[in-house]
Amino acid sequence: MTQQTPPATSRIQRVLSYIIAALVVISLVCIAAILIGTAVGGFAAQGSGQGLWPAVFLLPLLALPIAVVLMIVLFIITARQRTKAAKEAGPAAPPAKGKR
Repeated sequence: MTQQTPPATSRIQRVLSYIIAALVVISLVCIAAILIGTAVGGFAAQGSGQGLWPAVFLLPLLALPIAVVLMIVLFIITARQRTKAAKEAGPAAPPAKGKR
């Protein structure tokens, strides 16, 4: 078998990966804060529209869909890079057929 080295990741792929991870982590922290705040009994204060709570409620609603869209973009960029690398490498040798 031949050893194939994976193509190097580009800067845009790394940046997109970090952005996606940050959006998901921040969203999960906000969701945990909502759950903890509700369990403690501060739901009436959370829904008042004052202070930091409106941002805590809104952030997961915006950040998670943006993270999904960025994941799709990252998938497309990676697929295009691999396709380009495969075309540059040339056609693969057909598998050898054994005799029966």
